[in-house]
Amino acid sequence: MKSSSIFALFAYISISAVKTHAWGNEGHITVGNIAQNILTPEVAGRVKQIFQDPSFNGKLGPASIWADEVKHKKGEYFGWSAPLHFLDTNDDPGKSCSVDKNKDCPDGNCIVGAIANYTEQLNCANGGSVKTRDVALRFLTHFFGDITQPLHVCGRELGGNKHKITFNGKTNNLHSIWDTEMVVKRIGDFGNDVQKYADFLTNEIKTGSYEQNSTDWIACDSTKRRRSLFDNGSLQRRAEAESTRCPFVWATDTNSINCGVVWDYVDANSDADLSDEYYNQVHPIIDMQLAKGGYRLGVFLNNLLGD
Repeated sequence: MKSSSIFALFAYISISAVKTHAWGNEGHITVGNIAQNILTPEVAGRVKQIFQDPSFNGKLGPASIWADEVKHKKGEYFGWSAPLHFLDTNDDPGKSCSVDKNKDCPDGNCIVGAIANYTEQLNCANGGSVKTRDVALRFLTHFFGDITQPLHVCGRELGGNKHKITFNGKTNNLHSIWDTEMVVKRIGDFGNDVQKYADFLTNEIKTGSYEQNSTDWIACDSTKRRRSLFDNGSLQRRAEAESTRCPFVWATDTNSINCGVVWDYVDANSDADLSDEYYNQVHPIIDMQLAKGGYRLGVFLNNLLGD
């Protein structure tokens, strides 16, 4: 099945269901574990066959952190992949948030282009080698998490890396507490058990507070957006637009959280310890973003790798 058809399926599933229904290691493993919970038995078996590293045990959770492990290792072949983990927007979070694919990722060398590219490589219909498909699935498992982390779709102060804050009485940067510190604190509510946290979020998706909204999470089309992508373009441009349509919509959704959630309190309370009121305000958003990443990845793989 062509990747463009896979992404089109997200829109189809959403419409049908309505008629009937960058995180640190802990965050990425949570996303992978949620997706694993969503996989059909058939697709779970195919995922296990694709992964060649026995340390993954054939599962998405352990595989989800590989892309971070290799991106900065000296001498590693994958050192070039670091820019693929994010999209630096040219907006002004705290005042206005937006994603412009032509300005923010003109060469496709960002997370939006990466998801489209590795979808093509994972697709068995394209005849990729065992190694190619293995690496593609590793990257996709990670990038489906990264694209839900607000500061991975934010250009302000290098996605918050340069913005110093206080968390639990210690100096840190805003990006780091979103990536890791607040996720770890949240997992503490589940006995520091990542699997229990993932199972909780999976249940929220299937039968809980996210059930009605989850169909929107996999939607990536609108009449207006489809026209803007396909009008007056060459066949090549149309194909490129189709393959990046879903990742672009997801990136835009994530970027919007930078306004009204991520930066507003920080800008207004520069001396506050963010482990208190700020954490209490945003941890429900963290829950939802991790759930989005896991659900999208699971549905995506069921469609791409299923019969």
